[in-house]
Formats: sequence, structure tokens, C-alpha cells
Amino acid sequence: MSSLESVVALSLPSDKTLSIIVVENDLESRSRDVIEKIRQTTTIPLLYVLEPHVGIPFARNCALAAAIADGADWIAMLDDDERAEPNWLVQLHAACLKFDAEIATGPVRQIFDVAPPHWWKQPSRSRRSTGSLMNTAYTNNVLIRSRIIAANGLNLRFDEQLTFGAEDSDFFQKAHEKGARMVWVAEACLVEQVPSSRLTMRRSIDREHMVAVSTTFAKVIRNGRARTSIRCLPNIVRRLVVGTLYLVAGLIAWPVSRATGEKVMFKGAVRITKAWGSFCGLLGRTSNYYQVIDGA
Repeated sequence: MSSLESVVALSLPSDKTLSIIVVENDLESRSRDVIEKIRQTTTIPLLYVLEPHVGIPFARNCALAAAIADGADWIAMLDDDERAEPNWLVQLHAACLKFDAEIATGPVRQIFDVAPPHWWKQPSRSRRSTGSLMNTAYTNNVLIRSRIIAANGLNLRFDEQLTFGAEDSDFFQKAHEKGARMVWVAEACLVEQVPSSRLTMRRSIDREHMVAVSTTFAKVIRNGRARTSIRCLPNIVRRLVVGTLYLVAGLIAWPVSRATGEKVMFKGAVRITKAWGSFCGLLGRTSNYYQVIDGA
């Protein structure tokens, strides 16, 4: 089942209706035929929008504008490589009502096209209980009250300077700072399909670089380069030193156990990559991670 098919099959709170907005972020339409086939199988309103200004925040802002124009009270977001269980929206909405929250977010469980390599680090599972307060979230699993983005509310949008990552965590941090109550919903889990192309060491390193670049650059935008540099440079140096030690240890372990050597060297490479990415973020450089489409 595709992401869109799982959304079409969602259960709803008794007093709510559902509209679906699909934003294709490309210079020309490539998915309209797929959308039309699914439209013929459902009575749920399905709006297709082409956003030719390529970049994640432009696509997300396009979706928000379309939702507001459609009169949405609540806006849910998930990624196109994720599937929702039927009760996903019901669980997020119920948590917002129970805990008087305007934003609810939940976990994502990964499943793999092929077995992950031995050095692959599984995302840590959150031990938070439902109702735990959050200070940020991500657009891969979230429900937002429309007041967060409405002109007569907080009027928030994704920062269009962050075209290469961190635009979602930045958005929700701003919402938190403006007083929006945000909660965790442990039961509202999505499933992410991880293609084999993401399970290579090179692709994993590229992702670590992207995260470090975008996170640091977001801090530069919010706090200024000088202040961010003072906070980040000690951590950059620490990661370089620790990463180098891991690389040396991995080289020493390699003749005895190749698997152990690879795993230790990968840990070192990740730390050095994060250090370099943070430094690039301080300089305002970007990442091209999302120019490659996994699974394509």
C-alpha cells in the first residue's frame, strides 16, 4: 500500500471530514496520472498541486496555503515514503483534545527493503509516554491546529532559506516559543519504507552531513553567526578529535575483525562528517542530499 492509499483509508473522528492535498515539487507534473487513478477509487476530496519552486520549504508552504484556502481546522502531514495505520489521525486528534494541545506528533517505525548492514545504527525508540510535552517536532508525523499557520493566529511558515533540511524542526521550535502546546502520541505510529539505496555507507554519511549543515545553518539564521560559532566550535573540535581516534581504532581492529573495524571506522567517519557539516553550516554552505531520490 502506498502512502496516499493509506491516507485514503484513514478512520476519522466522528465530527470531522477529510480532504487530501498532494504537492508535487517539480518543474513539471510527473505524478498527476497516479493521483487521478487514486481519485477514482475514493469520494474523499483530493487536491493535486504542482509547486515548481523546487525546495522542501516551498512544497510545505504550498501545502499549508492550500489547506488554509480549503478551510481546514487541523492539518496533518506525513512523508511520501510512509504509511499510516487507519487510526493514526484519530489518535493524534484525541491526544490534542485530551491534553489541550495544538500540535501532536508520534513515532516512525522503519522497515527495510533489504537487511541493513552490520554497521547500520537503528533509530532509537522514544520512551516518552503519550501526553509528554515536546519543544519540537517533524513533518514526518504531525497534526497541527490551523491557528498555528492562520493569519489571525501565529501565522507561521517554513523558513524558505532552509531548502536543504531542518525547516520542520525550526518551524515547530518557533511554534513552541510562541506558546503552542505540543504533545507526544506514542500510539500514533507511521511506517517508513527504507529502500536499499539508503543503506549504503556513502548515503548514510551524506545524510549525517546534511543534518549537521542544516541544523547549524538554522541556528545561524536564528541566533547570528558569531553567537552560533561560539557555541558550535568547541563541539566541532571535539567531534574531529573523537572521530579521528575512532578511525585509528578501527584500522587497528580491522586485521582482527573486519566487521568490527568497519563499524568503529564508520562511527569515526560520522563524527568527522558532523564536524565538517557544522562548519559548512556556519559558513552558510548547503547540502545536495535531497537532490538524489532514494528508491528511484
